[in-house]
Amino acid sequence: MTNTITKSFTTIITIFRFVGLYPTENHSTLKKIWVYGIFFLQTLLTLLAFVNLLLKGNSDIMAMNQLVVFLAEAVASCFKTLSFLRNGHKIKKCIHYFETPDFAFQTPGEKKIVDECVRICERNVKIYFVALSVAVNSWFVLPIVEQSQKLPIDIWLPYEIDDPAVYYLSYVFVVAVCIYVGYAGEMVEPLITGLAYHATCQLRVLKYNLKNLTELVENPETGFVFEKLKRSVIHHNNILNFISEYEKCFSFSIFCQILASVFALCFCCIGLTMVSLANKYAALYVFTYFILAFQILLYCHCGTLLFEENEKLITDIYTSQWYECDIKIKKNLLVIMERSKKPIILTAGKVINLRYNTFTSILKTSYSMIAVMKS
Repeated sequence: MTNTITKSFTTIITIFRFVGLYPTENHSTLKKIWVYGIFFLQTLLTLLAFVNLLLKGNSDIMAMNQLVVFLAEAVASCFKTLSFLRNGHKIKKCIHYFETPDFAFQTPGEKKIVDECVRICERNVKIYFVALSVAVNSWFVLPIVEQSQKLPIDIWLPYEIDDPAVYYLSYVFVVAVCIYVGYAGEMVEPLITGLAYHATCQLRVLKYNLKNLTELVENPETGFVFEKLKRSVIHHNNILNFISEYEKCFSFSIFCQILASVFALCFCCIGLTMVSLANKYAALYVFTYFILAFQILLYCHCGTLLFEENEKLITDIYTSQWYECDIKIKKNLLVIMERSKKPIILTAGKVINLRYNTFTSILKTSYSMIAVMKS
């Protein structure tokens, strides 16, 4: 199982190392200044955008909607970054949990399941990285294409930017911080959801080891069967321990992101009710709506997969040839079944269940908002 996580999230780990969110054994003073300096600039930009919203909120409703969407994502990014800064080593341990010897695969079948999981995670990270790069870069080049002396984000500044030198310095500041918010903040999504998918695949490995129980029972070496099932019990306990650590490390970050996405969705819905389909803002609102909905769907999809895989585990054990087993083997199977009766439900802040029904409820609410405001 060595390096499976590193291989799955190479791009993310590289980005986090560069910005200092991936902890090392010994953080130098210069490294700490770099990390907290960037976080300070991120917080400063968010505050300047918020001040601008308060001072000029009623002047341009379209610009206000865009700014609110940015603020929602920026605030969520601040909380996610702060979580990494405060609990970096704990999060790092959780990230590499499945690279410990306890999860080392012993059969070609186990290796096949894990390799497929790594391939899917690698693919998702690449797709997310490319999509994020296109979105970030297209946003920043808009003022240049329009040849307008505007910043990519409307923020309050205590000085005028009429002078070209002042404008370009301010532009570089906004772009640099927003790139950090985009990559360091948003690339957390495929990492968190990918780890949940790895947990799902570990349940599949466990099911694979228990699937052909008839073949094990027919083996004359009862001790071999018992040891194999004993290993499966330990494996199951380790998966449940990971889920517990996962919730402690990421539950609050997920809650902040979903809350921000729902908040931004509401303003996208308001924006859609105020423009015609021919308006240039319509495509922007629709695109933003689907991106925000996709963020929520990612979490709910992985949470549903994990829940369903745990439910299937009980069924697979019950439909096996357990009744032909030795009494010691039956006890081991009973331990796994009893522990699996408690559903594995990922939550956001211990408040929101990450399931498909949560996602559909959010979409129904947003659609109802559009319908009410249109009428």
